Amino acid sequence: MKKQSAFLSPRVLLASLGIAAALMLLGSFVDYPLSCALYNETNPFAMFFAAYGEIPATLGLVAAGSLLLCGRNRQNRILGVSQCVGGTLLVLSGTLMICFMPTMYLPVSPVILAVVGLALSAGTIILVLRLARGADRAVLVRAAAAVFFVILCEMVLVNCIKVPWGRPRMRLVASNAEACFLPWWQMGGTLKDSLIAVGVASEEFKSFPSGHTANATVMLLLGLIPYLKPQLQKFRNLFLAIGFAWAGVVAFTRIVMGAHYLTDTVAGFVISLLCVYGICTAMFRRTKI
Repeated sequence: MKKQSAFLSPRVLLASLGIAAALMLLGSFVDYPLSCALYNETNPFAMFFAAYGEIPATLGLVAAGSLLLCGRNRQNRILGVSQCVGGTLLVLSGTLMICFMPTMYLPVSPVILAVVGLALSAGTIILVLRLARGADRAVLVRAAAAVFFVILCEMVLVNCIKVPWGRPRMRLVASNAEACFLPWWQMGGTLKDSLIAVGVASEEFKSFPSGHTANATVMLLLGLIPYLKPQLQKFRNLFLAIGFAWAGVVAFTRIVMGAHYLTDTVAGFVISLLCVYGICTAMFRRTKI
């Protein structure tokens, strides 16, 4: 076994941030024309990822709860019961989210979507149980904490920025003659207040940064799997590649849907990436795999 400072190497982190910076600079010039060229709110591919692009965060809660239940303290009764309650609440909240959030984006029977959500949640629980078999309980609890705090931090940060920032979404600009494009560095302010006053929903002013992309980037937490099953260490780069690919696809489809601009998705990605790297490094810096 060898000591690992983080499951995501500093080299990969810096390369990712460098690419993100380049895309942010590019988006500063091409945000609007790029969105105009790609905009297709009825694209079925984009609609699917609008509904399920955030599953790394929703199923992440299910996984965190399952890990906590598997790693619960069996010596300290009070602590063990607390962990069971917390784990159960995480599993339930994640399951409810994956069952009902897709109904906001897909014109499909809510019953069918609920069944799909339950199947995804059950599959996640079964997978976690298999990965947790034979793993150190302390590692399981740390993994649960890492997943939970990454999701919590990226969601809080994204919403603390997007609500006061007030950037109008592309779909609003395309459908409302009184709305206009604003670059990412310019806050909505007066435009937001004036349009909300005439009935435009406040949700249309939450473009920067992209919450979908931030939640999709949580898929990078697949890189924690080798800490649970050391024999899977050889697949670590594959797990991370899947995470980056999922984030990229979701970011692209959010532009297609007119929900976000390129710079919005890049900002959401960076926020989540830094949360993943910082929290997982802190949680597992002394762990050997």
